[in-house]
Amino acid sequence: MARSTGAVGKSHQARRLEILARLTQRLTEANAMHASYRELAAAAGVSLSTLQHYFGRRDEVVAAVLSQAKAAAAPHFATLAEPLGSLEESVVAALRQLRLGFEQFGVGEIHALALVEGLRNATIGPITVDTVLEPSIAALATRLASHQQRGDMRRDVEPRHAALMLLAPPLLLFLHQEQLHGAQDYPVDLNGFFESHGRSFLRAHRASLAPE
Repeated sequence: MARSTGAVGKSHQARRLEILARLTQRLTEANAMHASYRELAAAAGVSLSTLQHYFGRRDEVVAAVLSQAKAAAAPHFATLAEPLGSLEESVVAALRQLRLGFEQFGVGEIHALALVEGLRNATIGPITVDTVLEPSIAALATRLASHQQRGDMRRDVEPRHAALMLLAPPLLLFLHQEQLHGAQDYPVDLNGFFESHGRSFLRAHRASLAPE
């Protein structure tokens, strides 16, 4: 008996996700950047024609990996967008969540892949911004805008600017320490860094009438 169109669609999507998981593993491995199309097909356990059938060109493979990473992280971004308690409590919680993502959930590997593939690439660059950088910026901006509405954060600061100020130092630090192996020769006290960064951000952005 012939399969229904829906069954075929589900089978195709399941197969695509299976291949995508193998591609993600290959592209985020240490020393695995810029793998050729042939190497990606081998890592996924499929032929070149099959890889092309499911994803198209190499740039489209990378775009699919980054888009899937964004979809998988949707709950993380939703949590990051929600304010929590006072501005101080919320900033500390946001920084803790960012740190957890880099240290335990492969966020650094995805950022490294996105930057290696996206820098100076007119195709992957905008996809990197849309799938890897903007979701965290937008989520933090939403959280901080809520604190502005509550009156415990300065209203004269653009929320996206504040979000970038909160996000950029930890992102640079983890790229420096982990993805660029800077911890070998220039180790940073992460606990001290996050405490200092949080205090500096609060001093700069706390509303003047908010308690110290």
